Amino acid sequence: MGMSRRDALKRLIGLQARVEEHLALLATEPASPAATHWRSEVRNWLSQMLAMLPHVGRRTSEEWTQRLRDWEIRLGELP
Repeated sequence: MGMSRRDALKRLIGLQARVEEHLALLATEPASPAATHWRSEVRNWLSQMLAMLPHVGRRTSEEWTQRLRDWEIRLGELP
């Protein structure tokens, strides 16, 4: 069964907040004992978000694809 565009966008927006929160934690507390866990969560959420893209339409998918790339770059640049 497919996912509606509305549901996919709702999930993307919800995960966006979590990704931003964890990237901020990693930037401010890179030596935290939880840093490995935060990185793992961000990677998992990015994977989930990637799976949502076919359900949001071409133009919206392109916008979100760029956001996902930007987050992956930020994640890779963090210590």
